[in-house]
This record gives sequence, structure tokens and C-alpha cells, in this order.
Amino acid sequence: MATTTLNPEFDQAVRNVTVNENKRELAIAAHTEIQALLNADEELRGWGINPYLIGSYGRLTARYPGKDVDVFLRFEKLSVRYDPAKIYAAVERVLVAAYGLKDQDPDGRVTRQARSLNIDFPDPDEPGGDTSFSIDAVPAVPWQEHWGIPNRDRDEWNKEDKRWIKTNPIKFGEDTEALAVASWSPQVGSRNAYRPVVRLLRQVRHTHLGRQRPGGLYVEVAAYHVWKANLVTGSTWAELLTSTLEQIAGQFTEYEQTGLPDPVFGTPMKPVLDYGLWTAAASSFTWLAQQCREALDADPCQAAKIWRSVLGTNERGEVLILPDGCDANGFPLSAISPVTAVGNNQPRGFASDSRNRG
Repeated sequence: MATTTLNPEFDQAVRNVTVNENKRELAIAAHTEIQALLNADEELRGWGINPYLIGSYGRLTARYPGKDVDVFLRFEKLSVRYDPAKIYAAVERVLVAAYGLKDQDPDGRVTRQARSLNIDFPDPDEPGGDTSFSIDAVPAVPWQEHWGIPNRDRDEWNKEDKRWIKTNPIKFGEDTEALAVASWSPQVGSRNAYRPVVRLLRQVRHTHLGRQRPGGLYVEVAAYHVWKANLVTGSTWAELLTSTLEQIAGQFTEYEQTGLPDPVFGTPMKPVLDYGLWTAAASSFTWLAQQCREALDADPCQAAKIWRSVLGTNERGEVLILPDGCDANGFPLSAISPVTAVGNNQPRGFASDSRNRG
């Protein structure tokens, strides 16, 4: 039996979960605006301020609609000897003067967070409408060849050995790029498949876990590990997403004991997730992988129904479009009898569905 991969429908699904160029340009413009604003301040300029786009936008793995943009505020002339409270206050001073503080000004756009400042950017095509996206700006200072960002726990800011947390999202971005262009990395046609599959994976996680942990970053890091280890196989979007889900589900059971390895340092990523969260995620991803494997062996209409359940919806609607000749219940349109099609209150395909219920 031939594998059902729904290639044209998955090509569209990849486009449906990808941030469009206009949205990306808006994010870059906002980043440029903040960079110019911070560079204009004498104090920050003296500290060597040099913002850098990181996160899923920087790695080109953002899932549509891409509402969260992360910016690394690198202070290249400082070090971990400096007080994060002083740096945070200086950045806040500049941003609040320009955009206003949300909890004090009805038109304010800046929100204080544990170690970063979040700035809302409205959609220019919808004046007065919802926020198009927000930029999360976190201060960072050099830490040997890596970087330090403020501890989430502000009580630790008074302790010289705990006030900064070592990280290196820039290196993770570089490693992601290397994986995304590697000749040995799986492709769909002539296109390296890593980043598109990560976007599909983030969509699956969002659909089935929502606000539960692990979040999008943790799932992406898990995908990075299994792709880098060359554990993922397939030559179509459907096969590669299925294989990725299977591999990640297996890894989640290991992370219950070891934690998720940081992609740069190899140490457990923080915050460390509770055992139960990994157990629940492993169970969910195992079930999803089984559904995907069934879809690969199903007829096109049933396969599309399964995949639509796995991928869910976003602001563009159903991520996977229906194949020609199929209805949303997983039946060929030609299988609908005249009685079912005209004057019957039952859902389309009900007669066939009831025969399969046993």
C-alpha cells in the first residue's frame, strides 16, 4: 500500500504556519526602531549597547502569527560584575520615556517583566486594533565567550554569583542555521526541511498543549537534538513531521530524569520542568505520533481528517486544506448518496460512518 503524504496540502500547510514577509519586515522595523532609540541614549551608548534579534524570529522558526519577538540588548562594554538592577533601570527609563508604561498610562506600551521589558507594537493596517506583536527586550552582558542575562528571581540580584544566568542564544541561532543548510539534513524536494518542520511542530504543540509546558522553545530544542543526531527520516513533510514527533516523544521520557539539555551547554535547561509535565507531554506526543502514522497508511480523505486534527487551526483557518474530492469528515464526496446529500439531517457521510462504529 502506498504511503499517503498529501504533498500539495502539506505544501500549503507549511505556508500557513510561516510568518509572512510583511510581518517579518514589521518585526525587523520595530527592532531597528528600538535599536536607534537605545543607541541615542548617552549612558546606554557608553555601555556599548548593541541589540540583536534572537528567539524564533532570529532563528526563522517562528510559528504564524508570530506575536512574540525577542531582542538581546547586548552591553558589550560591561560584564557580570555589573548590577542588573542598574542596567534594567536605565533601559526602562529610555523605553518608558518613548512608549509609556502600560500600568500607568492608558496609551502606554511598555510592560515590566521579571528580567525584561515588553513593548507592544500595533498593526499599522488596523488602527486601534489588536497588538500586531510585542518585542521582549532583555539586557545581556558578556560572560567569557557567552552571555549573561538577569536572574528571573530579583532577590538574587544582590548576590554577585547568582545575579546573572549564563546563556548563548546567538550560538544557538548559528547552530540552527548550520543544521538548516547541512547537506545531510533531510530535505523535501530541494528544500532543507528542518525549519518548516519545526514550525509545523510548534503548531502541533500549540494546538494540543496550549499554555501547558513544555513551551515552544523547549519543543524546538528537543527537535534540534533529534535532527542533529540524524534520527529523523523521511522525504515528505508528512513523513518528517511524523518521525520528529516519534523521536521527540521518546526523548521526553528521558528528560523526565535528565532534564532537557541546553543546545549550547548541554546542561539541563532552566526552568527545569516537573516530572509530571514531561510525562504528560510524552503521552500526548506519543498519541499524536501514532495518529500521524495511521494517517500515512490511510486513504487521502481519512488521512486529511487525521492531519487536520493534529495540526489544528490558526488565524488563517485550518492549517491543512482538504484534498480535492474530500469532505471534512474524511469521506470522498462521491461517496455521499443522494439521500444523504438532499433532505437528510445527518452529517455528510453518516451512513458510512455508522457502519464503521461496530
